[in-house]
Amino acid sequence: MSIHEDAKQGILVGNVLDNHIKNDPNILEKQNSDSGFTPLAIAIIEGFPDQAYELLEKGAKADGLSRDNETPLLLAAWKAKKERPRLIQLLLKRIPQDSVDTTCDIAGLKTPLMFAIENKDLESIRLLRKAKASVDIKNKEGFTAEQMARYANNPAISLALDVNEEKAAIGLLASKVVDLLLYIVDWVKKTVKGALFMVPKTNAESNEDIDRIINEGEEPTQEEFVENIAQYLENRQLLERFFKGKKDFIQNFARKIASVEEGSANDLGGKDLLQKRIQVSLYQQVIYCDDSTSMKREGRWESQKELIQRITQVTTLVLPEGEGVALRFINRDVDNATNLTLEGIRNILKPMTWQPGGDTPIGTNLQSKILQPLVYEKITNGALERPLLIIIITDGMPEPEDSSVLVNAILECERRLQENDYPPQTVKFMIGQIGTAKSATQFLESLRNNQDIARTAFVTSERLDEKFSEYKANEKNVDQWLIETLFSPFQNY
Repeated sequence: MSIHEDAKQGILVGNVLDNHIKNDPNILEKQNSDSGFTPLAIAIIEGFPDQAYELLEKGAKADGLSRDNETPLLLAAWKAKKERPRLIQLLLKRIPQDSVDTTCDIAGLKTPLMFAIENKDLESIRLLRKAKASVDIKNKEGFTAEQMARYANNPAISLALDVNEEKAAIGLLASKVVDLLLYIVDWVKKTVKGALFMVPKTNAESNEDIDRIINEGEEPTQEEFVENIAQYLENRQLLERFFKGKKDFIQNFARKIASVEEGSANDLGGKDLLQKRIQVSLYQQVIYCDDSTSMKREGRWESQKELIQRITQVTTLVLPEGEGVALRFINRDVDNATNLTLEGIRNILKPMTWQPGGDTPIGTNLQSKILQPLVYEKITNGALERPLLIIIITDGMPEPEDSSVLVNAILECERRLQENDYPPQTVKFMIGQIGTAKSATQFLESLRNNQDIARTAFVTSERLDEKFSEYKANEKNVDQWLIETLFSPFQNY
């Protein structure tokens, strides 16, 4: 077959590609006699990022033109059948900044950004805007990208055009939930007999604003107040979408905070710590643990078991009845471990001993054990009940899988969420090291420096077992450290 046919079939990699280049060193820029597309252009249109990557590595020009002057980036935004964001990301790393908006007559002078808007591809829009794609250039019809986004009548598209505004909007949403909870706690504290303990003082001005919206200046009974809260949430679809199927979750969450026994009130901390505790607890915690062979060393297995229990204690303290954490291991399976209380966690971990023979396919099993059942199946059916914070604990680098598998799993999660109209930050990741293995330190360092996943993943710079050991002698200090650590992923909105 010709190089163009191989590219269309997705087999233009490895020896197949090498043989074509060996027979004709200039073949990578050769245009197909029918379509006029180069091999790279065909790989992009068909949606084969791995093939596109190999072509680029072998010398294909990232800004090489096809017959009608289409650039690979323009074709990716315009015609890619799948994997558009990944293809755009590959190309943006290799082209000059001043070619981001390059277009041609056959495209109606629409820029790559304009096609991303037409295709309603939020992640591609973000990538192009980060690369400084223009919103002011006009196409043949006289419209700019900004105008096209406005006429699309989709707030998510308009937000994606302004990266800073979108970050602010997601952060505002989270802060509004926290403000609402603190307001409800304050209201319950003042009106429910027996709940008058020292909850950290809330923002009076913020409370007045919320009260004006919810109660319309009236003094409701407790029953009316709950109805007003329900109506407030119903009128705010973004808030409702975060807690699909849990109609009374916010109200019950607030009641639980307000009903924590007086002797435990100080455990809630000051206002700043309480806000962080609430924001962390709003997310369903999924604790994903390492049970590879190397976990026997340095007491890592027992340290991890202690850490799991403390994370559960901290994050379930203010959760409503019936809400808990999920527990998963890289290798072994745990039955009925999707919604565990502290007692449930203890019952599972107490008899669980270290077992030899486990590898570290951390990214592969993140997909199969967590993302597929807890995220993808639910968002496809519109049934994601709460956003997720996935806490990944590991003592080494992935084995036998490649280190890129975990990164690709995180990026795939972002993409799948957006395809189903959820913000990418609906699932957050916190990745931490246990033990002193240099391989783990190097692996986590590579993740920490990877800007592609920085929006949703936070990698701790400290060893979790070491810090836990330092703090655990003091109840208050260990809780504060854990809350601050678990809150870290929420700081990179």
